[in-house]
Amino acid sequence: MKLSQWVHQLFGHQKRRGTATSPSNATSYYGQRISRRYCLAAVSLFTLQGIVALLGAVDLIIPDLPSPIPFEYGRAVHLGLAVLWPLIGTMGIAYYSVVQEIQSDIYSPKIARWQLWLVLFFSFSLYATLSLRIGNGREYFEGLPLIYLGISLSIALGAYNLLRTLISAKSRITPAAAITTAGICSLFLFLIPNIFTYQNPIADEAVKFWLVHLWEELAFELTTAGFISYFYVLTGIASKSEMQRWLYLEATLTVVAGFFGTAHHYYWIGFPAYWLLLGLVFSISEVIPVFLLVFLTYKGLKKHPKLNLRLKLSLWFILSSLIHNLIGASLLGLLISVPQINLYMHGTYLTSGHAHLALFGALGFLVLGGIYHVLSQGSEPTSEDYKTGVIAILLLNIGLLTMGLSLIIAGFIQAYLWRMLGMDFVDVHALIQPYLIIRSLGGSLFTLGDLIFGWQVYKVWKKTTLK
Repeated sequence: MKLSQWVHQLFGHQKRRGTATSPSNATSYYGQRISRRYCLAAVSLFTLQGIVALLGAVDLIIPDLPSPIPFEYGRAVHLGLAVLWPLIGTMGIAYYSVVQEIQSDIYSPKIARWQLWLVLFFSFSLYATLSLRIGNGREYFEGLPLIYLGISLSIALGAYNLLRTLISAKSRITPAAAITTAGICSLFLFLIPNIFTYQNPIADEAVKFWLVHLWEELAFELTTAGFISYFYVLTGIASKSEMQRWLYLEATLTVVAGFFGTAHHYYWIGFPAYWLLLGLVFSISEVIPVFLLVFLTYKGLKKHPKLNLRLKLSLWFILSSLIHNLIGASLLGLLISVPQINLYMHGTYLTSGHAHLALFGALGFLVLGGIYHVLSQGSEPTSEDYKTGVIAILLLNIGLLTMGLSLIIAGFIQAYLWRMLGMDFVDVHALIQPYLIIRSLGGSLFTLGDLIFGWQVYKVWKKTTLK
């Protein structure tokens, strides 16, 4: 029996067109209804992440604060949440936008449902085991290998489902749908090597950064690029031909520059010296699509496209993403990619500031905008709801900028006093305490915006579900 026949019998080929039973959802395809479940799960985990992150920031200031989970395991839970809620949200957005692009339902709704339950089960298994202090001590992959195997299986199911969907509607495949699907497939490919352990520490570090760097700056960027293209054409911000040209450039540079740009993580882990040059050159080329998208956005908004309040809220998230992508991921990331600077800056709070800004610039805000777009389909917010949504977005931005800037300043102080002047690490840490307090205050604002947005999403989900 062929593999495709076995999968067909196991999950059932339930392709449907125009099967939405509730007109209030305004979704023509069953796959889009399933995407709502992914998006709701993702925003719930995002809300939880804000709380966990704030507790971790407070723990840095008051290390003796009683806590049932030690800092190192709490940090691991925070990092796990930071990766898995965008993963789940991205899958929901991918199902929604691909189906919309090709005007055909997903290959198997049953696979999509199984995939969601699998990724949720293994995600919560990760959080539970780490909370019980069960882990392997490998940074960024502190969980048990079996858990990452389960997450890989769920991503593989999603990639298979999307590929079969495109194959069944090959005459209607668009660049956005193809690139989105390629992004999901690459999520699977870069996670698989991290299921295994490596005796060689250089190999272990290199494989680790295939996920830490390439998930964000290759796989997720391909997937979110498909959503941006879909949204810009939908709103009239850019024409279809403009977005297709940008997509081709984005896909090419993201794959080439993203892969070789990972070399700036190889600087001090035993790789040959030529990786210093490769890391810098390809890190520079990674910023080109960002600047081009900023230009397209500026040009498109000058036309003053008429957008309803629902689309405006999603657009605010995309604009937030562009700001932080430009500052945190592109310019700051490029700065610390210079080997002579990276020598002093890596491993300081500057790296943490870059990571926070880059995560939400390259990925986080885009996923939140996509989540709101999916879950609010068929419901126009009131002016009061719109104002509340804008307040939530402002709090998220102000909180993130406060966190990022305080960490960057603390990182510069660390690099100068500790790395360059040779002051004792403990003495330097005492000097940067005020900036860590400011970071916690920023985290409080961010978490407040997080909770407000989560509540708004829950209300709109309930409204569109019960109508």
